Amino acid sequence: MIQVINRALDILEVLSQDLSREYGLREIADGLKLNHGTCANIIKTMINRGYIEKRQGYSLGAKAYYLTNNFSNKEELLKVAKEPIKKLKATINESSILAILKNNARIVLYKEVSSHELQANTRDEKNAYMTATGRILLAFLDSSEQRSFVSTYGLPGKMWPEIKTEKDLYIELSKIKTNGIALHRADSDIIGVGAPVYKKDKVVASIGVYLPETRFKNKIQKMILSELKKATEQTSKALSKTN
Repeated sequence: MIQVINRALDILEVLSQDLSREYGLREIADGLKLNHGTCANIIKTMINRGYIEKRQGYSLGAKAYYLTNNFSNKEELLKVAKEPIKKLKATINESSILAILKNNARIVLYKEVSSHELQANTRDEKNAYMTATGRILLAFLDSSEQRSFVSTYGLPGKMWPEIKTEKDLYIELSKIKTNGIALHRADSDIIGVGAPVYKKDKVVASIGVYLPETRFKNKIQKMILSELKKATEQTSKALSKTN
């Protein structure tokens, strides 16, 4: 067996025991009976790779979560989100979806399609930069997760033309997070609107609405935003009551 790999995995297992706290170097090293210098060097490498994060102490980094696709339980999420999304679609008669982030893609878990002759649909899997729901999910990652995402998948380029630099991206994501809403205008004259779904204090999914831009006007626009907010609040409230 390769000893340094075993030690690295041991450290990850220690950090995964309680995701709500941070661990000190002494605590990790002494618990694993490792030389403090050796432990520090392994941790430094894993920080550089994004698997460990350093604040006051050490905790799991974003890469550790990406490896396992550590999302909220999908069945639990679907159970509480279906009825609010059905009600949303019935009220506004526009295509409505439930989405999560998986690697660099926005994945649709559930959708309700409008009955309009002119419809707006979205692919079940699409780059997160190219969707309103994806941008919401990126906006609510913490700063280290956002940096790790950019390090792994790069900047959006033509998928988000207004973003020229990494700083531009973080500024725009911060605006989205502050507003609690994301808008995306596709080249096909389709408007996407996304809002966050929380489980307690963590955003785990997004509910989105898609429609032709010609219908996203005046009172209809206000109604869509209002009903979308109701759907996310209802889903978040129900989800936060689950284990």
